[in-house]
Amino acid sequence: MQRTDNNMRHLEDQLQKAIVQYWDLKFPKMKRRLVCVPNGGKRNAMEAAKFKQMGVRAGFPDLILLVPNKTYHFCGIELKTKTGRQSEYQKEYQKEFEHMGAKYVVVRSLDEFIEMTNAYITDV
Repeated sequence: MQRTDNNMRHLEDQLQKAIVQYWDLKFPKMKRRLVCVPNGGKRNAMEAAKFKQMGVRAGFPDLILLVPNKTYHFCGIELKTKTGRQSEYQKEYQKEFEHMGAKYVVVRSLDEFIEMTNAYITDV
């Protein structure tokens, strides 16, 4: 199971890199509006405790798009592989974001991200 989890994390990492690269090239003036909070990854117990004290929260979306449009204040983007599922913590964050008037999406490919952002940015 460990090997599969590591492979899925690697695929999500590759997707995130591709998305950020696309965003930076497509929207250079809004480069700083797509941000990552490094919540994932393995840490030793001391680092994990430190990050938890600093506000790292399980389930927080992989990317935050700080662009308001006519409908939403901002957008949380959770990245998943083709077969990946949201954790319970991620589902809680989805509810919280939607309650705040934010959009929350699960993205499984660069094409999905491009389609979502094109529609989202058009509504600015």
